[in-house]
Amino acid sequence: MCSRWRLRYSTRNIILTVLMVFTGTVCTLSAKWVDLNTAGGSNPVAEHYYDHPFIQVAGTYVAELFLFVVYKSLFSYRQCTNGDMTLFGDQSFNPLLWIIPSMLDMCSASLMYVGLTWTYAASYQIIRASGMIITPILSTVFFGTRLKIWHFIGMLLIGVGLIVVCIGDYVFFNGSSSGLDKDTLLAGDLLIIIAQLVSSLQMIVQEKIIKKYKILSIQALGWESIFGITAMIILLIPMYFIPWHLPASSDFW
Repeated sequence: MCSRWRLRYSTRNIILTVLMVFTGTVCTLSAKWVDLNTAGGSNPVAEHYYDHPFIQVAGTYVAELFLFVVYKSLFSYRQCTNGDMTLFGDQSFNPLLWIIPSMLDMCSASLMYVGLTWTYAASYQIIRASGMIITPILSTVFFGTRLKIWHFIGMLLIGVGLIVVCIGDYVFFNGSSSGLDKDTLLAGDLLIIIAQLVSSLQMIVQEKIIKKYKILSIQALGWESIFGITAMIILLIPMYFIPWHLPASSDFW
């Protein structure tokens, strides 16, 4: 019985991991494809690339918000039909708890999308793995998590890969079709690493709140999307009037 449960559990984890890698890769490639599209205009040149990372961040919050709408719709239906409500987790928490993790998520996502416009999609996807080094370290500091030897081996291998990718982008740079230089590529790589640091802090805060209040992950994601898209809409208004541009590119916001 126990062995069957373990087999089902491990199979589920493998399927979820493969789906996460696949959907993450599709997301990265589609976002970079959008960045490489050109449009006519006069700001600052007649034809320029679509470099609007903050608009892309707002778009991700819209997608997450749809999931929250589905969750709330199912919740309301079960409530009206006197169905089993234990599936929806605890509802007695203050939604304002999610302001801090949502702001951290907004900062990390913004930095990552800016970094994506400054570097290659392949480098972006690989460097995002730096979170797998930063998060365990922070988890050890804040939660006292004891890491095993295989954790350290995995972190070491990831660290070596990150060094190879970052140095390779700089040393073996031979020109970019999007007009970026090697200093910009290195800056993009570093921005993604900083973004992963912020994202790791967000995960620590999220874990603390979820464990304390027994909140479902989809509910947490929904409240983060509400606060995140609200903050992005407010910030995009003054950003529109700030004349600052990406290096060798076009409109920043």
